[in-house]
Amino acid sequence: MGVTHRLNLSAVEQALREVQGHFAELSRHFVEPRDPFTDEVLENVLEGYALIDDYVARGVDLFELRQLNLMLEINATVLCGSDPVRRREFAQHLAATEEHFFNNVEGGIKDLYNWYCAYRSDSVWKRAAGVYVRILSKPQLFIEGNNRTGSLIVSYLLMRAGLPPFVLSLDNAEGYFNPSSVIRNSAKHGVKALYELPKIKKKYAAFLESRAPAPGKFFLSAPRMPIYQENQ
Repeated sequence: MGVTHRLNLSAVEQALREVQGHFAELSRHFVEPRDPFTDEVLENVLEGYALIDDYVARGVDLFELRQLNLMLEINATVLCGSDPVRRREFAQHLAATEEHFFNNVEGGIKDLYNWYCAYRSDSVWKRAAGVYVRILSKPQLFIEGNNRTGSLIVSYLLMRAGLPPFVLSLDNAEGYFNPSSVIRNSAKHGVKALYELPKIKKKYAAFLESRAPAPGKFFLSAPRMPIYQENQ
């Protein structure tokens, strides 16, 4: 990979805090109730952005077989951050998540990896949307935190393509949460999924592209060379 723009985490935090400050008002327009947007949730998500920023800078390919397990670290970060004490508290849950991630036949990482390989040549918008749909639809990839983890993986894919990340904002919150509810209630296998999921993916890809932030909004002005050069 060439020169990589680094995330402006202060700008990401500002957008998230604006959503947090208006969350009760925004929630009135959601089709399903959502958990409160607490400081802990926000700070863990912010750590998640720092993590994917590091992945992109180092040229990590999350969809390379030997790197697939790094998605588990994104999920662990959004659930409990990087604090060792919290990680120990969550140890049993994280172990169960790893088991689910690798061994769930219908909704585990093998399903997501096979889907990604089949659609690798799609536009980044369609790939990102399809990955999100695949993570969130039933059975989900992770035991908890699929929305947040999925959105970070979407952001990772966009950033790998030189595009700004998806960041929750006042402008896109309703357009994010309501389709996410539809996806969460959709099965990824079966006859219905064959015609339903492609339509959902197409609509979500259009949403991501239409609500993409200005190129410089969430990036630092001066790009830095990645720490690790990925073999392309």
